[in-house]
Amino acid sequence: MNKKMREILAKIQAKTEEAKSFMDGENKDIEKANALMDEVDSLQKEYDAEKRVYEAEKLTGGQAAATVVVGAGTDKTVEDEIAKFAKAVRGFIKKGLVEGVDEDGGYTVPEDVSTRVEYYKDVDYALEQDIDVVPVSTNKGSRTYQKKTTPNTFVDIDENGEITNEIEAPKFERLPYAIQDRAGFMPVSNDLVSDSDANIMEVVAEWLGKADVNTTNKKVLEKVAEKAQVDLGDIDGIKTALNVTLGQAYKNGAKIYTNDDGLNYLDTLKDKNGRDLLNPDPTAPAQLQLRCGTTVLPVKVLPNAVWASVDTKVPFVIGNLFDYVRKYDRQHMSVKGSDVASIGGFNAFAQNMTLLRAIVRDDYRVKDVDSIVNGYIDTSVSGN
Repeated sequence: MNKKMREILAKIQAKTEEAKSFMDGENKDIEKANALMDEVDSLQKEYDAEKRVYEAEKLTGGQAAATVVVGAGTDKTVEDEIAKFAKAVRGFIKKGLVEGVDEDGGYTVPEDVSTRVEYYKDVDYALEQDIDVVPVSTNKGSRTYQKKTTPNTFVDIDENGEITNEIEAPKFERLPYAIQDRAGFMPVSNDLVSDSDANIMEVVAEWLGKADVNTTNKKVLEKVAEKAQVDLGDIDGIKTALNVTLGQAYKNGAKIYTNDDGLNYLDTLKDKNGRDLLNPDPTAPAQLQLRCGTTVLPVKVLPNAVWASVDTKVPFVIGNLFDYVRKYDRQHMSVKGSDVASIGGFNAFAQNMTLLRAIVRDDYRVKDVDSIVNGYIDTSVSGN
């Protein structure tokens, strides 16, 4: 039984119990009960169809080559990415995952141990949800922007006086992009897929989905690193970056981006009355916010493994990544699997493997260099 079948069964049970509740006592409503049981009949048909597909997939082993393109999106969370990927590869997933090596897949083959794949705790943050993502249909192009200049002012003239003050016209510039292919492959043992009672396809799909998220995070942080890093010193430096460096043009919608070390530093800060400056957002307790004088900033935290501190220098980016980074998305994600292809030293046909190839096509560009402050705080010398 796969995940979808279990979900459908859970819905059937819930609908049936709800229908029972309308057949007894003061809430008796035969019409509602019949309507719910009609939904149960429809869900049962869906379950039977899913079961037939599931049994057919087990018989064929998903050997046929296929290509799937996952639809583009501009507000991806980690959960969305994994869900799209799982759907894309479910029909043909079959690296180095082999039945004979425990850590490469053997743990999923039935033995005298539990073969259900479990996960260690992990936290992912997808920066793509914070940047500007623009779908494009060509490999190269450009966008036209008006340059940042301040027009000169009008001058006073006498009645019927001659106008001699020329107002400087606006200037324009073009920001180009060029799409880059990014790819990877993963060979999977056909024996592993056939012999495993775990849903190895979903395991691999989640792994590749995280690889896509990590690629975007890496590219965004590379763009951040293109801007010179400044020493913020302490919380007052964050306030100055917000109020003066960014100013009114970028202050609205600004956030603080840091890592685990930065979160720990912010968590020690207190005001003159001993109250914590870092607190949960009352409207969304899972979201942290920092009080910086008269402004409250949302705090976004990436794991140290993704965004490392340099010794005691902890990264802090203040501003709006949506204005700073633009991703040109030519082809969000395509996946192709084959049991006869060869890549490098892997021959899928000769080694009874299925090769899975994943490709994204995109480009990352700095859009507005003034929209963030790329800073750090040296926690060995800063005070609260």
